Amino acid sequence: MTNILLAWNPLPFPQGTNAYAADLADTASVVQLFKEVSRFRAHVTPEGWRFLWTRYGTDGLLEINRQAGWIDGDNDRDILEQLISRSTIAGYNPVSEKFRGYFERIETQSLIAN
Repeated sequence: MTNILLAWNPLPFPQGTNAYAADLADTASVVQLFKEVSRFRAHVTPEGWRFLWTRYGTDGLLEINRQAGWIDGDNDRDILEQLISRSTIAGYNPVSEKFRGYFERIETQSLIAN
């Protein structure tokens, strides 16, 4: 089975740290990831966002965000909009459940081939 990179952090130099599904399988790990993301030290890949939305859902990601203190908002709706926006910017739209860019081309090519 191939491990898909879900998140990465350039620290510690020079090799950095990669995160896979097993690394993000518990809430505490995702809280730590969100803390690092909030300081621009880590990046969640499009596949990582799909994993997080699928595994934790809206309520879970809102709670993880609260614990991490990443995104501030007046209410859950504002925070949820920001989470969706950040996910979409990274390349995964949780509303349409589609990837953009490279992944769209792969999906389109496979549909054309069939």
